[in-house]
Parts: sequence; C-alpha cells; structure tokens
Amino acid sequence: MGEGSLHTTFGYGQTMTIIGTALPGVSLIVGGMVIMNIMLVSVAERTHEIGIRKSLGARRRDILRQFLVESATLSTLGAMIGIALGIAAAKIISMKTPLPAAVAPWSIVAATLLGTVVGIASGVYPARRASRLDPIEALRHET
Repeated sequence: MGEGSLHTTFGYGQTMTIIGTALPGVSLIVGGMVIMNIMLVSVAERTHEIGIRKSLGARRRDILRQFLVESATLSTLGAMIGIALGIAAAKIISMKTPLPAAVAPWSIVAATLLGTVVGIASGVYPARRASRLDPIEALRHET
C-alpha cells in the first residue's frame, strides 16, 4: 500500500470517524484506570476507617455503596468540567474562526452518563476490595 492508502481505502470522512471514535475511547479507558487507582489509594488510606465502620455494624453492601458513590461522583464531576471546557472551546472557536463550532444538547447528556458509567465501572474493584476487608485486620492497620 502506497502513500495515502488509508484515505483511498476508507475516504476522509470514514477516517475522521474512526479517529474521532478511537481517541475518546482511549481517553475513557485511561480515565477509568486513573479513577481506579485513586479509589485503590483511598481504600488503602482508609483501611482503619473501614474497620471501624464494619465493627460498628456496616455491612459489605454499605461499604461497597460508599466507594461506588465516591467513584461515580468523582467521574461525573470530571465529566461536567470537561463539558464546560468543551462548550467554552466551541464558543471561542466559533467567535475567533469561521468554523461553525457548537455542542449538541444530546452530547452533554451522553457525556454525563458515560462519565458516570465509567466511574461506577472503575470503582467496582476497589469497592469490592474495601467491602471484603476483615474488620479485625483493618483495625490493626496503622495509619
């Protein structure tokens, strides 16, 4: 295949569609990994707190729900910040250049929902890990 074979095989529109889908997909995966790491650090730092909650009667699902809500909140807040930056960028582009740039209302809803889903999916492993901690071992953990 020679130079420009990607464009002749797919066409410019299809190439842009593939790139426009792949880049956000990679970003979502990386963002999910970052959220998972943040939540794992949170579980490690709060092991003593989890032990106290469990010894006072918190059930596994209570701990699980706590960490899932935290990860969903973290990712939804990040999605909202990203949406605000995207809207601002679109306004600046449309004011400064002849390009018509706008953000569709459906994409705002989709981005918020997708951000929440990524946060919940990324928080499942850390939340399960926190909920399975033995209260006695967690209370022995030094901070």
